[in-house]
Amino acid sequence: MKQIFIESSFSSFADFHDAKWYENIFSLSEGLAIESAVEDFSSHWWGASRAFVLPWLLVNGVFDASNGGGGKVKYKQELWDKYLTINSFKGALWKTAEGTYGAIYYAYENLVVSALNINRKSPCRVTQRDFNSIVSESFGNSLASKVWNNSFVAVSKEVRNCLVHRGGKTSPALLKMKPLPMIEGEDIFISASDVRKLHEELKPKVVLLIEHFASQVSS
Repeated sequence: MKQIFIESSFSSFADFHDAKWYENIFSLSEGLAIESAVEDFSSHWWGASRAFVLPWLLVNGVFDASNGGGGKVKYKQELWDKYLTINSFKGALWKTAEGTYGAIYYAYENLVVSALNINRKSPCRVTQRDFNSIVSESFGNSLASKVWNNSFVAVSKEVRNCLVHRGGKTSPALLKMKPLPMIEGEDIFISASDVRKLHEELKPKVVLLIEHFASQVSS
């Protein structure tokens, strides 16, 4: 039987949308060759964060409505715990976390590829065997190591591939990598905290990509 992992804290699915960060990257990318790619990327991250927060919004709404009517539940965590006794709710949380993780990673990957292809005569794809070398040649080793050629991005990419192509089971390649998410048996457990970590780790990498194009204009 398939195993899943759900964090028990109500705050685990709280909103992580960072409006000021979006304002910053829109300002940084304005007028640059990467501007369109940033706008497209941002819409996907925004949509993913809106999907992620739905369970949290549900409990907030029910709590506010019930308390307005003299409800007996005094704390949001208490109401969240009641919802966690419903298997279908836990299933929704499981797939919400997995789906958001994949969406956040893939939008970032697509941004990197789009950024690379801006100055290339022949478009490249992430599935090319020499893709990592292309990133280094295009961005330079220093930037490439920060935005793509590093263990965190490599693990995130392989986790996403396992979720999509292996039904959430580990691959031999993933088991050789670090840092790994929670794994039990062959099952990869993607939690709400994993989603938050992925989002926070990738945000500065997005800024570095945009700054790279800004530096080309200023030079």
